[in-house]
Amino acid sequence: MNLLQMPYLAIVLLLGVAGVLYGIIKTILTPEWHKGIWFAGTGTVLTVLALLLCAGWNNTAYYPSLADLQSSLTIANSSSSFFTLKVMSYVSLLVPFVLAYIFYAWRSLDLHKITSDDVTGNDHSY
Repeated sequence: MNLLQMPYLAIVLLLGVAGVLYGIIKTILTPEWHKGIWFAGTGTVLTVLALLLCAGWNNTAYYPSLADLQSSLTIANSSSSFFTLKVMSYVSLLVPFVLAYIFYAWRSLDLHKITSDDVTGNDHSY
């Protein structure tokens, strides 16, 4: 029901799943193609984001109660105070910086491929 009520989340979820599948299938079927991690990684981020937003928005219970449905936990009634929500929103603003750092680190590691000379030519190789 949530994905029907929030079609933009359904689109993000479908794009994420398509990205993961494209990255995996293209990498398996084309041995010389090594860019699948970018599609699969971006697709994973989009898929998880859509699932978390689906649980957070639309007053969705992420921990439903079997005894009393009105007592199910949602973001609104499980947060202890406005201060907690404010701190969580500030911390969530750091997510793009973490993703940018992962992109930067992965890219810098991918710039220089390791060779057999790197492994055998150095006494400090592991």
